[in-house]
Amino acid sequence: MEGYSTNKSPLFKGVKCNKLSLLTRKYELFAMEDGEDIQAMFGSFQTILNELHCLNTNFDNYDNIDKILRSLSRKWRPQITTLRTVKNLHSMSIEELIGTLKVHE
Repeated sequence: MEGYSTNKSPLFKGVKCNKLSLLTRKYELFAMEDGEDIQAMFGSFQTILNELHCLNTNFDNYDNIDKILRSLSRKWRPQITTLRTVKNLHSMSIEELIGTLKVHE
């Protein structure tokens, strides 16, 4: 089994590629669950981001903020509209967004 534990083996590359595909799909399909609070939703999202980061894949901060806003349930639409109008989402951190959402929860 020598060679199968290295980053250069075809088996490792295949597993890594499959894991990356799975995590990317989880990111794309991510949505807030019914009855889920902001903190729990953010924890799930952060787990996906951390796992992607371990595979050297990162999304732009704005993309992450936009993804969070698009993943919120329908009841959040008025707050989302206000945030997009009032705040500069390009300079906002994820932590700032989550804090703002928690205030409205």
